Amino acid sequence: MSEEKSTVEIVVDNVSKEFVVDGAPLEAIQDISFTLPAGGFATLVGPSGSGKSTLLRMLADLEVPTSGTVSLGGKSPRERVRAHEVGMGFQDSALLPWRNVRRNIDFAREVAGLPPRPELVEELLDLVGLPGFATARPAQLSGGMRQRVSLARALVLEPRLLLLDEPFGALDEFTRDALNLELQRIWMHEAITTVMVTHSISEAVFLSDTIVVMSARPATVLALVDVPFERPRSPELLTSPEFFELCASVTAMLKASHANEAVQNSNPGGR
Repeated sequence: MSEEKSTVEIVVDNVSKEFVVDGAPLEAIQDISFTLPAGGFATLVGPSGSGKSTLLRMLADLEVPTSGTVSLGGKSPRERVRAHEVGMGFQDSALLPWRNVRRNIDFAREVAGLPPRPELVEELLDLVGLPGFATARPAQLSGGMRQRVSLARALVLEPRLLLLDEPFGALDEFTRDALNLELQRIWMHEAITTVMVTHSISEAVFLSDTIVVMSARPATVLALVDVPFERPRSPELLTSPEFFELCASVTAMLKASHANEAVQNSNPGGR
């Protein structure tokens, strides 16, 4: 893009998060600590309900830790969000059906109170592979195309940090694999710190520099897994023995955590 911004290091320090459910406390996240380098691509994986999205929402200042701190390049998430330095994409593209693609992308700048950047929107349309669809309505787009628009909308603020919550989770496997290649290309072009929640181990291994493996609730960090594969990563990587081995290793961590949780639940007094 035309204006460069530095990316941010993420430091999560002894973070816990507790909710109140039916009048009783429920600990979602317990004493999580890790550091992710500036400019890296990290994924959060773990069982359903393990607090992955809660942690991502704390990075976006949509949730506040009960204890501990989150630092984004030395500033709080609230400071980064108020400076329009955080972009976020979700599983639901949430496009406004009465706006065309161009105006859906620019909507993020309107909400932030920033002036329109028509040239930036056109650049982003090229970047996400939709140069001929500026005037199309969401109903005229496939699910994958709508997610591309959502990604462009997250980038139109020119953020220092990109957060993605299961962005391709509702898509078929073929489309998902294609968009993973596109997301890698876009991330390499933008060189922006990115954190993504996913339930797909293969997606995490293909896209990540670092995989944050989380346990069942209350979530702790089981491991930070460094992914050694060179970039750009091609579809051929998906069939390599090394790829399968790393996927199996992460899966084994999650299965062991799930088994331990099942034992604890069957013997509450043993906790």
